[in-house]
Amino acid sequence: MPIPANAPMVAVPMVTPFDASDQIDFDAAQRNVERWCQTANRVFIVGSQSGEEFMMSEPERVELLHCVTGALEGDRVTAGGIDAPSVVETLRQAERYAEAGAELVRIRFPRIESEVLPYFEQVIPRCPVPVLLMHQSSPASFGVAAKPAGPPELLGDVASMDGVFGYVTDHDMRFEARVRRFVPKDKRFWICNGSMILSGTLIGCNGTTTAFSNIWPDALQNLLEQGMAGNYAEVEAVQEQIRRIDEIMLPYLATGIKTCLTLMGFEGMRPRQPSQPMADHDLRRLQVEMESAGLI
Repeated sequence: MPIPANAPMVAVPMVTPFDASDQIDFDAAQRNVERWCQTANRVFIVGSQSGEEFMMSEPERVELLHCVTGALEGDRVTAGGIDAPSVVETLRQAERYAEAGAELVRIRFPRIESEVLPYFEQVIPRCPVPVLLMHQSSPASFGVAAKPAGPPELLGDVASMDGVFGYVTDHDMRFEARVRRFVPKDKRFWICNGSMILSGTLIGCNGTTTAFSNIWPDALQNLLEQGMAGNYAEVEAVQEQIRRIDEIMLPYLATGIKTCLTLMGFEGMRPRQPSQPMADHDLRRLQVEMESAGLI
């Protein structure tokens, strides 16, 4: 299936449903995906911080991607998430994802600046599918920018390589505005956070992959479209609704996303052990904001 060419685009770093015995609930995953296929989500990323990637084995991630791929409808595709500093290990994981049906792999930048260019010079030409670059090198720090993986020119050089589908920012808007100068116009340039969609369009973002794609992808699509058209005033109220939910949800990482989705009636929204539930006072605040946004 070809990767959708339409812009802008919403991608979802998909949460992983678990059953009462703490195992992946593949049936629930399929039903949740069928529900998301009725929204603006176009790329389904399996293996992300939102999806509790570090709580899962590689065979679990690959099997889940295979399940999700089989449940997709229309022009939607899957992407496998990889966070490995080794060239050999990255390529091995990419092959496994591709065999399971992935049309893309999402790869995080190495943490050591001197290794960034040698790593991608070896990985990208040999990768079986196009690469979506993820600049968030500290994935558990939702909403907080980590130290950049390198100067803007270096990140732009990597994004310019043949075989790169696009680049996802971190949270430092000043820095990422500089990166945008060096990323070719024919590559995707996506914002990483739902609270920053309109700000992202101001620096040239034309898509997003964010935890909030699990919750309200149609609002994100609207913000992208209106922001890219310069119609900021028309959608600022929606952006503020997202910010209010985001600020309660994000400190709880995947648990926060799953709490939102539980309120919305999605299945299997238990975080994997030993993750703890949202505090009652924050749950009450979340319910108020989600009701105000019309999500529940």
